[in-house]
Parts: sequence; C-alpha cells; structure tokens
Amino acid sequence: MPPFALTSDLLTGIPTVDEQHGDLLDIANEVVAAADGRLHPDLFDLALSFLVGYTTYHFAAEETVMAKVAYPGHGHHAQVHDRLREQVVAILFRVRNQGPTQQSKSDVMRLLEDWVVLHVRESDREFAHFVRDQHIDVATLILPTVESLKTCGAIDLDFDERFATGVAGLRSAQR
Repeated sequence: MPPFALTSDLLTGIPTVDEQHGDLLDIANEVVAAADGRLHPDLFDLALSFLVGYTTYHFAAEETVMAKVAYPGHGHHAQVHDRLREQVVAILFRVRNQGPTQQSKSDVMRLLEDWVVLHVRESDREFAHFVRDQHIDVATLILPTVESLKTCGAIDLDFDERFATGVAGLRSAQR
C-alpha cells in the first residue's frame, strides 16, 4: 500500500478539492518511491518538480476559491501554502545542487507527512466546514482551470500545464 492515500479523514467533501488532493497524494507517492530507490534516482528530481508544479497549481486554485467565497481564514491559509511551497522548492533546489541525499529524502518525507496530517486534515477541512456553514453548494464549487488562473494572475503565464495533469503528466515526462 502506498504511504499516502486519500482516506476518509482527509476528505473535505468538496469534490474538486478532494480530487486534487488525491492527485497530490499520488505525486507524493511517486516522490516517496523515487526517494526509496524503487525508481531511477533521476526521477526523484522529476517527481519533486511535479510536486512543486502541482502544489503551485492546486494552492492557487484553492486560494482563488477561498477569496471568491470570502473565507475569513484565506490570508492565513495562503501563508501556510507559501511556507509549504517554499519548503518543497528549497528541497528541490538542494537536490539539484547536491543530488538526492539522504537528508533531502528525509526532509521531503517529513514535509509530506506534515502537509497531509496538518494541512489537509486540519486547515483544508476547516475551509470545507466554512463552506458548508455558509450553505454553499459544494457540487457547484469548482476549482479554476490553469488557463483561468493564468488570466487572473494567480499563476505565471509561463506555468507548464503538464504539472496540472498530476501523475499522468509525471509519467509522460518520465518517457
């Protein structure tokens, strides 16, 4: 069984958010497989790159929806996203400069565990509670596309859309 799975305690009840969380966990499992040596060592860098790319996309999408529904915790939530993104980018930078060291592998494992346990289970579910308390129909709460995020300036215009395809994009890039 992979180390990260979208279990019931991680579900927000917002279908598009849960779908993207599943994609993030799938990418996290690819990072773990590469870190454990089950995949070619060069794939650790590639998997981390996709983790950075997908989190950039997912966080921007989530924050855009939070702003749209006037979530009072939006600012703090965005700061947490910034810290998580900075941490994974720092690990990727270290891997590119020093190679995939045991320290970088341990750091990414710790980061992934913290992100899953603390951020999704607590912070994202708090947002979901707010949505339900406001009687917002979760079925109509759709996360924005990459193109709309580019248009509104939430992500850079040169963002590589392959990152938003999750593990399918990662596997395609491995070929």
